[in-house]
Amino acid sequence: MRLMGGFFVCADWQVATLALLLGGGALVLMSFLVALVAVCIGTRRRFYGPVACMLFAAVVLQACSLVLYPIKFIESINLRIYHEFNWGYGLAWGGTIFSFGGGILYCLNPKNYEDYY
Repeated sequence: MRLMGGFFVCADWQVATLALLLGGGALVLMSFLVALVAVCIGTRRRFYGPVACMLFAAVVLQACSLVLYPIKFIESINLRIYHEFNWGYGLAWGGTIFSFGGGILYCLNPKNYEDYY
């Protein structure tokens, strides 16, 4: 990231990483809203498939960005030194893992469990 004319100019890989992470985050938010509306309406079973697909698509986007980021970041460092990423990188991996778990839970057979509610 360098300063040109008063603006920060990002490398292409930084923009791609940001776009992938924001796209995945938007899909997670959208799947949450669809699931919330489905619970409020009372037709949860109909929305299990679309919510699971959105969560798995978000996991793919986020995992791609979280693999791309350290590879390109280490490649762009002039000094080849040991570098640790901050807590935000681990938080992003945690969110990706929880999104994957949510997608798996939405893929479980809802027919057997909906009668209990």
